[in-house]
Amino acid sequence: MINGNVYDFESIKVMLPTGPIIMLESISYKDKKDDEVITGINNLPVGIGRGEYSGECELEFSRYEYEKIDIYAASFGGFYNLPPIPVIVSYGHFGQAPVTDNLEVKFTERDFSASKGDKNLNIPIKGKLTAPIKSGGRPAYTPD
Repeated sequence: MINGNVYDFESIKVMLPTGPIIMLESISYKDKKDDEVITGINNLPVGIGRGEYSGECELEFSRYEYEKIDIYAASFGGFYNLPPIPVIVSYGHFGQAPVTDNLEVKFTERDFSASKGDKNLNIPIKGKLTAPIKSGGRPAYTPD
């Protein structure tokens, strides 16, 4: 539940530079900032040490959707030469303004596994965030 509204998987829309992802199996993204409490004499807190911001994103979709990315990547010299690309995730109920998360992701991993009995050949791709997530236009973190 978000802001008192119940969302389901059909509420999520994902857009890449290749267009909307129609055959999405799953999406996962997270970020963190590794701040730590600095202690002094007698282990009493004396301040906060600023840690690094980091995040990652994983998409799993059909082979058809992956092929669109692979064709797009060819103009950059291949999948691993892609620059960081925007991943736009929006969700919301009919009649309600959507909530939009903007990510910038450098994809660094892909998996082409398949097993006997698989009905769909899905391909997960993973990457690292190259900028803080913006949720509803608000950044999760602004460096000093």
